[in-house]
Amino acid sequence: MTSQLRTNNGLEIQSMNEQPQTHRDVAGNPEEIPEPVVKNGVVVSSATKPEAKSVWLAWLYIFNWYPGHYSKEEKRLLRKLDRTILPLICSMYFIKWLDQSNINNAYNSGMKEELNLKGIEYNLFSTFYNIGYLVMEIPCMLLISRPKYARWVLPICETLWSIITFVQCRNNSAPMIYGMRFLMGLFETPAATGSLYVLSSWYRSDEVFKRAGVWYVSSNIGAMFGGYMQAAAHAGLDGKGGMAGWRWVFIIDGIISLPIAIAGFFLYPGVPTSPRVWWLSEDDQKLAQARMQDDGMRKSKKIGKAMLKRVFRKWHFYIAVCTYVCFQLTTWVAGQMIVWVKSTGQYSVEMINILPTGVQALAIVVGITVPSFVMVYPIWVPFCFAGTVLLFCHSTLLVWNIPLGLHFAAYFLLGMSSCITPMLFPWVHLIMKDDNEARSFTTGAMMTVGWAFFTWYNVVAFPITQGPRWTKGFSANVALTCCYLTLFMIGQVLWRRDIKAGLYKRAIEEEENEEAVNEKLGPDTLDDKVTDPQVGQTQIEDKNAEDERIKEIK
Repeated sequence: MTSQLRTNNGLEIQSMNEQPQTHRDVAGNPEEIPEPVVKNGVVVSSATKPEAKSVWLAWLYIFNWYPGHYSKEEKRLLRKLDRTILPLICSMYFIKWLDQSNINNAYNSGMKEELNLKGIEYNLFSTFYNIGYLVMEIPCMLLISRPKYARWVLPICETLWSIITFVQCRNNSAPMIYGMRFLMGLFETPAATGSLYVLSSWYRSDEVFKRAGVWYVSSNIGAMFGGYMQAAAHAGLDGKGGMAGWRWVFIIDGIISLPIAIAGFFLYPGVPTSPRVWWLSEDDQKLAQARMQDDGMRKSKKIGKAMLKRVFRKWHFYIAVCTYVCFQLTTWVAGQMIVWVKSTGQYSVEMINILPTGVQALAIVVGITVPSFVMVYPIWVPFCFAGTVLLFCHSTLLVWNIPLGLHFAAYFLLGMSSCITPMLFPWVHLIMKDDNEARSFTTGAMMTVGWAFFTWYNVVAFPITQGPRWTKGFSANVALTCCYLTLFMIGQVLWRRDIKAGLYKRAIEEEENEEAVNEKLGPDTLDDKVTDPQVGQTQIEDKNAEDERIKEIK
């Protein structure tokens, strides 16, 4: 027996062996209670249709983290996730950016003179970090997509980079720093894309954007905190224990990072299909799996040639990677602003360092608020709004001969870029939620290709010798902003087209049919292996023969 179900995205799906379920529009009649949606025997209240939301009161929904139509059980599960997963990944991302900024702060706080660093050695610190980051990105994402390993990848990586952070206090030459930065990049790989993958695996499509915004601003807080920590260490610890203040920064950083990494081994849940962590009950885990199944999330498949074919034969990979690359190249904000502020000759050294932090302050606000509007408006509305503001900023700076106040406004408003990533990456997870391996590979490729281009782009488009008026760079940023807005809208059109064509519906039906077939085949069939209890041996069944059996049973 089949039944029609509808996800929060308006996608009707069929499920087998369940009682018919229907949704009723409760917006006009609050007293009418919608019939429950059941997935694998679990009631999923979040799948029922919520009351209509006013577009004029959208700002109120920023504070609504637990919608009223959710059951007590589902609200309790969300609160558990918000108290555990969200703080863990925010702390991890905060530490990542703290680590990333401490080398720059140390360089400007005595390391350059003590180690006699010269020429482009400072630039090579970032180069070796990026090499490590790029090498490990895709393999690490594929590991996280495996339920058995998902619980351990991030805690292990954070533990290793915490140890390396401690070791950096003993840096004594440029080659040693190169090696340390390479290893830092290698092990910090899952802190960004891995965190977003996990968020998108536990939170439904209408819940994840708000959490992604909170997660992303932890990078801005980390970047700001790094400067303040370096100043405090230089003032209070310089010379203590026979070490310079810049060396103490790495020790303090490691002391902050290591306890968080250790806590991850006990608290990190992996993905809903991973072995259950202690703070989730069996009912919690079943509910989490049912929620994501109803939202269109499919089970994990094998990694191999078939996965690569699925990735490269579909439009999702190319739209996602090209959109992120175009966006990533336009995000070097603080580095541009500090050069311009210094060139005015109107501000002290302290103000030259403080004024650009206004960009980070605005980034924190918009990073939390703008993605929350996805709860009310279609995602293209807040995305294009942010992109239009950024286009105005780049265009204004291209004109250049503008009032001082408008110059500051243009630089500060570039902080709007902080809300693009927490919308773009969850959107990619949303449009590819029917294929865990493909979305992990694609998001890994987005970060890999984006940073590969970003490594050399600023040197070419924003060379320090042409600053602070980078006509070539701002012209390129205007063109790139137009490109990623256009690519995103093309992706939206293609996604809606696929939904109307029933592509996602067919994928769901195929998986549910396969599950029904596996039940009929019996417990002896698992991962293409058939166990003969009489002989006591495991035989590899020919794939074509198995397909024929499945067709016969269907």
